[in-house]
Amino acid sequence: MRKLYFLPLLLATLLWNIGAAQAQSKTKATVPFTYLPDNSDDRYNQRITQKSIQLSDNEFIILSRLADNEYAVVKYSADLKKAWSATIPLTGKETLEKFVASPEAAIVVTHRDNGQGSQQLYGHRIDLKTGAVKEPALLLEAPSKARRAGVAASADGSKLLAYRYQTDAGKQLRTISGALYDGNLTKLKDTNYNLSDVKGILSADVQLSNAGEQYISLISDNMNRLTVRQYNLKDQQAQVMSVLVGGIFNGKKVYIMDSKNTLMPNGELYGAVLTADEKTGQYHSLKTVKFDFEAKDMVFAEEFLFTPDYLASVNALDKSNGTKPARLEDIYLSDLILTPEKKLVVIAEKKYLEGGENSPYFARELHLFAYNEYMGTSWNSVLMKHQKAPADEAFSGISYKYNLNENTLNLLTLEELNGKYDLYLRRINTSDGKAEAPKAIGLNVVNDKNIAYVKDFTAWLSPKSMVTVVRPSKKANSLQLVRLALK
Repeated sequence: MRKLYFLPLLLATLLWNIGAAQAQSKTKATVPFTYLPDNSDDRYNQRITQKSIQLSDNEFIILSRLADNEYAVVKYSADLKKAWSATIPLTGKETLEKFVASPEAAIVVTHRDNGQGSQQLYGHRIDLKTGAVKEPALLLEAPSKARRAGVAASADGSKLLAYRYQTDAGKQLRTISGALYDGNLTKLKDTNYNLSDVKGILSADVQLSNAGEQYISLISDNMNRLTVRQYNLKDQQAQVMSVLVGGIFNGKKVYIMDSKNTLMPNGELYGAVLTADEKTGQYHSLKTVKFDFEAKDMVFAEEFLFTPDYLASVNALDKSNGTKPARLEDIYLSDLILTPEKKLVVIAEKKYLEGGENSPYFARELHLFAYNEYMGTSWNSVLMKHQKAPADEAFSGISYKYNLNENTLNLLTLEELNGKYDLYLRRINTSDGKAEAPKAIGLNVVNDKNIAYVKDFTAWLSPKSMVTVVRPSKKANSLQLVRLALK
């Protein structure tokens, strides 16, 4: 019987009841900001979730939509002065796929349907010093009838992998092929990953390291197996690690119902899966693993079981009115974060659409699970929040943004607490899980039927400085690009 660590849950309850403290920021600069929402068919899975990228403590770039078929990358100084603006025109059937930056350039990758039976990926490179835009480079072409092509980028923007999926007659994934590029969009090599030996692939996730190693993570065997393959720049011989995480355990047949894989800055890949009972559909457990390709070893964390006691502890934290859930529902893995102490923090969030089309969207409780450097259980906690957005905004302003500063995890949310509608900052000590009460930033965000906050533009420039796009009460007539100094 595993021991559940409920002390942080109780601590979170105490801190939640304290309520929000005084304002936690000072506005250093603000300028009007024009915002046109991106049109997306998938409100749950945005392709680009970060549209502001920090270049230094004093500079950042923003990707914004100017018109139906026109975007711009704009470079700002910390006092919100424009250094330059680079325009990226799109065709009628072209959409954004990726936005990254290296020390030398910003790169925007677009996906185009050429109207002649092909889908194409184009790379647009913008020089960060001058704002000069190179002629778009064709990175990949594939049949339109095939699965949508994709692109992976390294964290430092020095490598891009454009890829396509190839399936057999039964629509089963058999091959992923493509091309690897450097930060100048010069091709380094063609790639081809033969997956024909893997049965029943349900999903494939592609990630890329700064050095150019390619990681293919697969969910296969009827949603029971997690497999990761690592390829290097020299050859196509893969290192393979695989683990069965679904199947029959303690008389219950469980399957993978959600997964998240993250390649960390130190080159290690971590994976987490949520399993569910096949018979009832109820959440069964969280399983977490570290794939150490240098040591050619997998390190497994102890399985975290979602017991009735865990559900009761979550419901006890919920101080809202209404009937408490009889089971865990709508919880999805959102982030895997590695601290400087090599502690892994897994975050899962409750997110859902209430009803059918044109119904509101909700983002609620955050479930946090922490492991030490040896993947031993450290702590777990739940933070309660209650966010709601209209259908046309979906998750553009709700959910959260995080920043890790040494062993402090900062979570930024838009909420109404104690009658005050504002951006709120929560700070969690990743060493022991202790969480401060949510504290209002102090902008007093306008609460009406118009867009008041766009979290994709939120970026930390330093541990004590951030930029965001919001509509504060003092400038209620339009969205503002704001730089804040945090206390």
